[in-house]
Amino acid sequence: MKNLTALIVDNSSSFANLATAALLEVGLTPENIFTTKRYLGAQEYLAEKKPNLLITEFTVDSKFGLELVAMHSANSADNISIIMTHNNSTSAIAEAAEELVDDYIVKPIQSGVLAGRLLTLIERKINPSEYIKHIRAGKQALFDGHLADAHHKFTAALKHQEKPTLAHYYLGYTKFKAFEYQFANDEYVKGLKLQPLHYRCLTGKFDSYFEQKDFGNAYSVANTIIDNYPIGPKRLGQLFIAAVFSGKLDQVPHFFQLFARLDHKTAELRHVFSAALFTAGRSNLNNKALQKAIECFELGIQVVGADVQYISKIIKVLLREDIQTASQAARFLQQFPSAKIGCKEYENLHFQFNCKTMPLAKILDQGRKMAAQNRMDEESYQMFINILNKENKTVLAEDILAKYQSAYPKQTKKVETI
Repeated sequence: MKNLTALIVDNSSSFANLATAALLEVGLTPENIFTTKRYLGAQEYLAEKKPNLLITEFTVDSKFGLELVAMHSANSADNISIIMTHNNSTSAIAEAAEELVDDYIVKPIQSGVLAGRLLTLIERKINPSEYIKHIRAGKQALFDGHLADAHHKFTAALKHQEKPTLAHYYLGYTKFKAFEYQFANDEYVKGLKLQPLHYRCLTGKFDSYFEQKDFGNAYSVANTIIDNYPIGPKRLGQLFIAAVFSGKLDQVPHFFQLFARLDHKTAELRHVFSAALFTAGRSNLNNKALQKAIECFELGIQVVGADVQYISKIIKVLLREDIQTASQAARFLQQFPSAKIGCKEYENLHFQFNCKTMPLAKILDQGRKMAAQNRMDEESYQMFINILNKENKTVLAEDILAKYQSAYPKQTKKVETI
């Protein structure tokens, strides 16, 4: 124990002291224990000193301790990584499991209890079974990029365990790293025959299908994962993609609660989910299910926020439909960010809404003013000119067409007067 080195990353001095006391109790020496409150300091220490044991808070300087875990795990397959935090949410635990954290300790915890947990983890690392020895050797080969050697070691592990599910998982993962997705999936299936709900085999199976763009099977496996385990941001985003490309658009809104329960919602996840909801909404419009479409669009705004581009897309797709559908655009115009009301984009969307819902006199009045002030975008020009043509306003149509061609000389869509 004396030779083991440890890094504690925690912004609370009391908890750092508690963890230090626990490490001293299990036999580490004071000079081999380093503590820091800073993410950058932890990064530097991991890179330079490569400690055997990491205990880190879930969130450090607005960054995630799991990123430190990834760095630490990459240094050696024998390293021990522990997340210690107040955060006991299911999504946090799921993310920890994805990063192969050895233990997840929820604060508060007594020093003696922590020391016992640490001792069990350390002894398991120091005195592993033959099966775990082969698994670790294979993992180290994976870290070193020696896939053939890793495959040999994981295969050797099979005979040392009655139900070698983990060995099958790593054999699959080795094939996955070699882009041999079907062979990877075969190993995951073997593991799942031994343990039908084995988390890593299920997620490995999902990844194999996803990489092969077999989104139907990926979606099916994802539902098994969701039914039995919490799910983290990355995999939830992949689930949305699988749902869209497997034609399960009607299911997309039902995943909102999964999204809402996440503690950490990445920008990428927000983008993917809002795009999936928009696609589901548009599909519902095509199927004349207006209320379902509105629900999807509203959820999309909750996911991405009052984003001008997203709201504009919703309004434009509503305005392409019949008058009943177009009238629903008003509720989304009201959700425009207050700082953007009055801007050119808002003004044009409002004009296009009026073109679908207001009397001709109001359309003519607003259209003339906007054209005179050079406030029209290309789509508004086209819509206005088409209305003028339809209403036989030939002279005004020619005048607006001239302004349009002057404002957009390189336009690809031509609008001609009758």
